[in-house]
Amino acid sequence: MNKQLKIGFIIISIIGFIITTTLYKNKIYNQYFKVYSFNGENKDIRISNGIIIVYPNKQIVSGGEILYTGSKNENIQSYSKKIYINEEGNNENVVLSNSVSLQNDNKGVVFPDEFLLNKSVGEISSEKLFSEDLNIIKDNFYFSLDYSKVNGEKGNFIIKLNVNEVKI
Repeated sequence: MNKQLKIGFIIISIIGFIITTTLYKNKIYNQYFKVYSFNGENKDIRISNGIIIVYPNKQIVSGGEILYTGSKNENIQSYSKKIYINEEGNNENVVLSNSVSLQNDNKGVVFPDEFLLNKSVGEISSEKLFSEDLNIIKDNFYFSLDYSKVNGEKGNFIIKLNVNEVKI
């Protein structure tokens, strides 16, 4: 009787351990791992396939691809791409930024040609790219393209990005 009691206790303990471990693993997985996709466009620029992945200790932003859909064939000397959060219209929190400058080329390059070669907006990862409130990105996520033409004129495109949580 004593031996059967010990075996029963061991079996119940093992089953309890397995159930507790499985429940805890599912709770952690569902609570912290989130994925968002984003895209946007205006009459000249389209951003597609952007993704945000949020882990408990790491946040990743892949800016997706840029496609120039406009009709401007002006030569540009430099440009910078930026993804940012614009809270309440006045506070820019830059998430990702990169610049290209064609210093040795007097002719520059035309918009469609440049973005055929350099489709990627860029990627960044860090422990903390966003504040605790991830819902703020759904209505306040933007892409900006600032450029300078060969003749010195400056221009800018701004796109409000549509952010959606991907259900996994």
